[in-house]
Amino acid sequence: MVLRREIGVLEGTGSTPQVSQALEEKKTKLANALCGVVEVYMTDLSWEEDAEARCETLVTEALLVASNTPEPLQTLASVRISQLRMEDARAALSRSIELWKDLDTEDVKVPDFPTRISLSRLLMEAEMEDDALEVLERLVGEDDSSVEAWYLGGWCLYLMSEKRRSSGDSAEERKALMPLMRASREWLQNSLKLYQVLEYEDGRLKEHAEELVQGLTKVLGPPTDGDEADEDKGDWEDDEEGSEDEEMEDT
Repeated sequence: MVLRREIGVLEGTGSTPQVSQALEEKKTKLANALCGVVEVYMTDLSWEEDAEARCETLVTEALLVASNTPEPLQTLASVRISQLRMEDARAALSRSIELWKDLDTEDVKVPDFPTRISLSRLLMEAEMEDDALEVLERLVGEDDSSVEAWYLGGWCLYLMSEKRRSSGDSAEERKALMPLMRASREWLQNSLKLYQVLEYEDGRLKEHAEELVQGLTKVLGPPTDGDEADEDKGDWEDDEEGSEDEEMEDT
């Protein structure tokens, strides 16, 4: 590979700030290229007998080449998720996020928008919903016209509400549940509005978003102008809690 040769040449050159910067850039490009090949083996070439072994070799090289960049760690997490090694996947994802989460968006070390969209999906697969939502809120802050970011945020909030719903029946848990569900529906409805405006073409996304909204509306009832005020207020009257609990029991 050309990048390998160029890296070899730079490593044999005297150490200067310019050389160090060029070397870092080449290594990052090589690591990202290797990660791209891993994704191919995990999708289009997954049927090949040695696909898993090739993925391991490639992602290991990517980590050796650029251990302090987020993409190789993100790719490692994807491989570990496919192997059902969830603890290892969570560790890799946490390390990946730590490398850039406190940097300004303009910093070159922050992964690009599509890479962070993929990251949010991996975080949700790894049941790291809080981290996924943090990533998605930042993405929406950068570009509020992303159908996928709004959809994933709504889905993430839905998963968080389902976890809360199944964890117990205390009044405190019910109090936290309803705002999550309302926020989920709001994010999903935003994604569906943008879907129409932008003539987005992912039919499966639209179908899933609509399905989630319908399920949420069965519990919450039709959206009202007061929903956002209720979320901001964060407290509930006893009779409201009672009626909401009855609605949930009926579903």
